[in-house]
Amino acid sequence: MIKPLLFTYLGMVVAVIIMDFKHLKQAAVINRWLSYGLIVVSAGIWFYVTSLSKTVFVTTWLTQLIQRWLPLP
Repeated sequence: MIKPLLFTYLGMVVAVIIMDFKHLKQAAVINRWLSYGLIVVSAGIWFYVTSLSKTVFVTTWLTQLIQRWLPLP
Protein backbone atom coordinates (compact mmCIF):
# COMPACT_ATOMS: atom_id res chain seq x y z
CA MET A 1 0.00 0.00 0.00
CA ILE A 2 2.82 2.41 0.80
CA LYS A 3 4.79 1.82 -2.41
CA PRO A 4 2.15 3.36 -4.74
CA LEU A 5 2.24 6.46 -2.54
CA LEU A 6 6.02 6.55 -2.75
CA PHE A 7 5.95 6.23 -6.52
CA THR A 8 3.39 9.05 -6.67
CA TYR A 9 5.77 11.15 -4.60
CA LEU A 10 8.62 10.27 -6.97
CA GLY A 11 6.48 11.34 -9.93
CA MET A 12 5.79 14.68 -8.29
CA VAL A 13 9.50 15.17 -7.56
CA VAL A 14 10.37 14.45 -11.18
CA ALA A 15 7.71 16.93 -12.32
CA VAL A 16 9.16 19.64 -10.05
CA ILE A 17 12.69 18.94 -11.29
CA ILE A 18 11.53 19.25 -14.90
CA MET A 19 9.78 22.54 -14.14
CA ASP A 20 12.83 23.88 -12.28
CA PHE A 21 15.35 22.70 -14.88
CA LYS A 22 15.28 26.07 -16.64
CA HIS A 23 16.10 27.84 -13.39
CA LEU A 24 18.87 25.37 -12.55
CA LYS A 25 20.52 26.03 -15.92
CA GLN A 26 20.60 29.76 -15.11
CA ALA A 27 22.16 29.26 -11.65
CA ALA A 28 25.85 29.60 -10.92
CA VAL A 29 27.93 26.53 -11.70
CA ILE A 30 28.61 25.58 -8.06
CA ASN A 31 24.93 25.92 -7.15
CA ARG A 32 23.97 23.82 -10.15
CA TRP A 33 26.39 21.02 -9.20
CA LEU A 34 25.29 21.12 -5.57
CA SER A 35 21.64 20.94 -6.63
CA TYR A 36 22.25 18.02 -8.99
CA GLY A 37 24.34 16.24 -6.36
CA LEU A 38 21.65 16.66 -3.73
CA ILE A 39 19.02 15.36 -6.14
CA VAL A 40 21.11 12.29 -6.99
CA VAL A 41 21.96 11.51 -3.36
CA SER A 42 18.36 11.87 -2.20
CA ALA A 43 17.08 9.75 -5.11
CA GLY A 44 19.68 7.09 -4.28
CA ILE A 45 18.63 7.01 -0.63
CA TRP A 46 14.98 6.86 -1.69
CA PHE A 47 15.59 3.90 -4.03
CA TYR A 48 17.74 2.16 -1.40
CA VAL A 49 15.10 2.48 1.29
CA THR A 50 12.11 1.51 -0.87
CA SER A 51 13.79 -1.49 -2.48
CA LEU A 52 14.47 -3.30 0.80
CA SER A 53 12.02 -5.64 2.48
CA LYS A 54 13.09 -4.56 5.98
CA THR A 55 13.03 -1.17 7.64
CA VAL A 56 16.21 0.86 7.23
CA PHE A 57 16.84 4.00 9.23
CA VAL A 58 18.62 6.46 6.98
CA THR A 59 19.87 8.49 9.94
CA THR A 60 21.74 5.46 11.30
CA TRP A 61 23.30 4.86 7.90
CA LEU A 62 24.33 8.52 7.59
CA THR A 63 25.73 8.52 11.13
CA GLN A 64 28.02 5.61 10.30
CA LEU A 65 29.15 7.42 7.15
CA ILE A 66 29.77 10.76 8.88
CA GLN A 67 31.60 9.21 11.84
CA ARG A 68 34.45 8.27 9.50
CA TRP A 69 35.17 11.96 8.83
CA LEU A 70 34.31 13.62 12.14
CA PRO A 71 36.50 13.19 15.21
CA LEU A 72 34.53 12.05 18.20
CA PRO A 73 35.47 12.83 21.82
